[in-house]
Amino acid sequence: MEFSHLYSSALHRELGTDDSTRLFTTGRRKDAINEGLLHFVQQTECALRTSTFSCSHAVGEYNLLSPAILSNGDFLQFAGQQPEFRHVSSGSTAIVTYQVGDDFPRRDLNWLNATMPGWRTSTAGTPTAWYPRPDGGRYLFGMVPPPDIGSSESALVTLPYVARPATLTSDTDVPFTFGSTVRTDLEPFHQALVHYAAGELEKLRKDWQAVGVQQQLYQSFIARYMQARNPKGPRQVRSARSYFNEVRLRRGASGWPSWWVGR
Repeated sequence: MEFSHLYSSALHRELGTDDSTRLFTTGRRKDAINEGLLHFVQQTECALRTSTFSCSHAVGEYNLLSPAILSNGDFLQFAGQQPEFRHVSSGSTAIVTYQVGDDFPRRDLNWLNATMPGWRTSTAGTPTAWYPRPDGGRYLFGMVPPPDIGSSESALVTLPYVARPATLTSDTDVPFTFGSTVRTDLEPFHQALVHYAAGELEKLRKDWQAVGVQQQLYQSFIARYMQARNPKGPRQVRSARSYFNEVRLRRGASGWPSWWVGR
């Protein structure tokens, strides 16, 4: 649905009035639709982008709000999908190594302070964890330890993140448009923005029952999206730590202790 339909006809139906000049002004309607768009993206992580930026030797923190790091300048929040660190060695035959998943988990500052005393002054090496750190007007992506990158080597971070959706301004704008590409798969969820906006606008009438109804309708779209995103079929439960893999790595590729191999 185009923006003009969302803030006019679709909202007329939910509010039960076509008032756009007194209480439910056109400006308030537009703002509420855009607020709903941002809220939906934050809750569902439906607007993911993946960006790759270069790392420098012994530099452990990078400002995600800097265009030099994320050129799109639309970082909103970290995604559930985890980042990866990639190191490319020097030489005629480059060796590429990855730190990802359990080898590159997210940690918070309190965990690092309690578990890795002195981590802020650790020498460069292979990063084994990453952390977020807000700092005034910056939002930093950090790695522990900072990467060790030789003069003829390179290292990159691939970061999935939730992108801020473009604000709807023109009547012909369509929600969930990135660049010139419209996410048509999200069209069934345009109505969620209308319910969110209606719930916010009903607060002006102090009709708290109507506010609650619209909020419930909005949340039903959130639940529908999350359910549709879940993989079909039976689910597997896994522990947060793979003790079997840790033992296997200690024992070597054969899977048996070194003293047992060859017997």
